[in-house]
Amino acid sequence: MTSEPSLQFKSVREYSCDGDLLSVVRIPETNQLFAGGSHGQIMHIDLAPETPVVSSWPAHVSYVSSLVLTNDQLISAGSDHRLIWWDRESHRPLRIVDDHPKWVRALALSPDQRIVASVCDDMVCRLWETSSGKLIRELHGHSLQTSRFLPSKLYQCTFSPDGSHLATADQSGQILIWDVATGQQVTKLMAPHFFTHDTNGHGYGGIRGLAFSRDGLLIAACGNQAGDTSQIGGSKALIRVYDWATGESTHEWNVGGNFFYERVQFHPNGVWLIGVGGAGAEQKIAVFDLVSKSAVHLEASPMLNFDFAMSEKADRLFTVGRKDATANSRIKRGYLIQWELTTTAPPAG
Repeated sequence: MTSEPSLQFKSVREYSCDGDLLSVVRIPETNQLFAGGSHGQIMHIDLAPETPVVSSWPAHVSYVSSLVLTNDQLISAGSDHRLIWWDRESHRPLRIVDDHPKWVRALALSPDQRIVASVCDDMVCRLWETSSGKLIRELHGHSLQTSRFLPSKLYQCTFSPDGSHLATADQSGQILIWDVATGQQVTKLMAPHFFTHDTNGHGYGGIRGLAFSRDGLLIAACGNQAGDTSQIGGSKALIRVYDWATGESTHEWNVGGNFFYERVQFHPNGVWLIGVGGAGAEQKIAVFDLVSKSAVHLEASPMLNFDFAMSEKADRLFTVGRKDATANSRIKRGYLIQWELTTTAPPAG
């Protein structure tokens, strides 16, 4: 008789700073990270020494909403409508692109590092040459308004593992899959469970995180079931997985608490899916099994998690977000936590 493997989380390092930490990217094979904050700063954080070594610099006027890392450059996006290329070592700006009319919500880097995709609140996804910053093409297809005729937002984008497809997702629950080579829309998935609205003309929710499976056949989307964490008792964290070629929903989890799952990522074992909880209450780091369709582990998190990075073997997670400076304090602090993950194999029998 066998059982599912168990998983243990252990918080081993922490770093705090002023303002929320909103985005993070890790230098491969290291404990070094770049993190973007709500005050427009980017921080280079080395967690290897006993005392973390941190350097920071002003990057954007306000929120640093997304970061991607190439072999020699860091690219950042902000609410100031800018994309900025940085030298990884000197932190010197190499290129600034001002061609977005609104907030740039997210970036995605193609597996071969030749293309960076950006999504903006004008509901357009743009593809750029990483080497030159030249615009390759614009992808138009997301509705400017939600089903209730409210302005929508374009939250996320991600490349398939082979780089042939790109997925984009918005506030109303639309997921569009694109052919990267041609710029043609391949299919559209509708996930209205992630969105709600009120009678005062406000829309809530949206797909906050998006990830392709390792084989590229599935796509996971995350957010909140009702789209509004103020709906006590009627709002639950939500992750859905789709076979994007058929449009079929293959998995759904709404466990964890009354919060938004902000990011999802498939585990290297190809069987597990990891999600981190942000805005709302009862935040968790959750691991789900695609075969048994069960929750492998729900780890209580001491903070609101807005992004995370994972080591190559998935034995370390680095979560960034915000938490109270002290118990019962109204002062909020940006936080980074390094977690060690230990998997225990089930006994044979």
